[in-house]
Amino acid sequence: MGCGSGYARFHRARGSMLAGLRARCGSSSPRVRLRGRPGPGFCDGGALAEVLARHCARALWIFGALLAGTLPAAGADDAERWLERMGSALRTENYVGVVTYVRGPEIDSVRVVHRVAGGREYERLIHLNGQPREIYTEGARSVYLQPQGATIAPHGVSLGPFTRTFHDNLALNRNLYDVTVGSAGRVAGRSAQQLLIRPRQGDRYGYELWLDQSTGLLLQSVLVDGGQILEAFHFATVDVGGKLSAQALVSTLPEDSEVHVLSDGPVEGGAAIPSRGDSVAESPSFEPGWLPDGFMRVRLEARDNHLSYSDGLATFSLFVEVAPADEMPDLVTKVGGTVMVTQRLSGSREQVTLVGELPAATAKRVADSVRRVER
Repeated sequence: MGCGSGYARFHRARGSMLAGLRARCGSSSPRVRLRGRPGPGFCDGGALAEVLARHCARALWIFGALLAGTLPAAGADDAERWLERMGSALRTENYVGVVTYVRGPEIDSVRVVHRVAGGREYERLIHLNGQPREIYTEGARSVYLQPQGATIAPHGVSLGPFTRTFHDNLALNRNLYDVTVGSAGRVAGRSAQQLLIRPRQGDRYGYELWLDQSTGLLLQSVLVDGGQILEAFHFATVDVGGKLSAQALVSTLPEDSEVHVLSDGPVEGGAAIPSRGDSVAESPSFEPGWLPDGFMRVRLEARDNHLSYSDGLATFSLFVEVAPADEMPDLVTKVGGTVMVTQRLSGSREQVTLVGELPAATAKRVADSVRRVER
């Protein structure tokens, strides 16, 4: 999901990250290797992690709820049945809980209140750490709230297994992922079943999901790159079912808080894969010559120097501008599952920046392929 001020948000985030890098990392960053060949400068310390976490973190929170029913029967389609339960559960029941989210050096806790009334979903996500802030969702409309004068920029909602479109998008890309039933365990004091979602190629991340055995509620998700854990969230406490009044969704912030629209359209919870007839920015001035299989342009920003792509599970954005006078060297920076690549556009004085949820080698290959388009 992108917010209405996505272009400005992307530009501010990129500028802030580069400013932080200039101040803290300098231009003498060590070299890294991407698939066996030298890569651009790489600075992966606590300072960089702090910069990325502050300016590029997205709220993680559009979660699954309950799906009443019996446990799936044993069989070859176990994994698919679990996924269907997780996806369908989102629209059916009430739940309240506290979720802990770990991404690089960032640790956050969020209180989640999810209510269904009259066939309509209502949800409030209340950040318990740091600057007070909330995300409120009613149907397809999501808004970000913060106190007047707060310094934290509004941000959108991550893609992944917490979106309403996750199951459908995964089904469209089943040739890219293997989904299997894993082991049994416990999360938040509840019996849970593990699902493993593994990419068939190394050009994207995988997931380890833990679902409540009795309800299908998503209790824990881990973003993985091979055997490396990149990001994780889990319910520390959760109450599922029962009645929730509208009072449970009342904001804890002052009445004069700032309100920023994150989503006001038919897409709920994430950037869905567009159909061939969807309207996206026409005749962009640049485009990548290579994309990982399954990635398509999504309808986020109709600006010819800002493009966004998604396979329904992951997303990334490309931005091209004239290189500043104090141009930084080519950089690949990474915190958790988020990578940023900044480099000179081949054969020009312009600079291309990629920010998204991709392995560093994949992001670098996409950035290397970006070229200007003749109109």
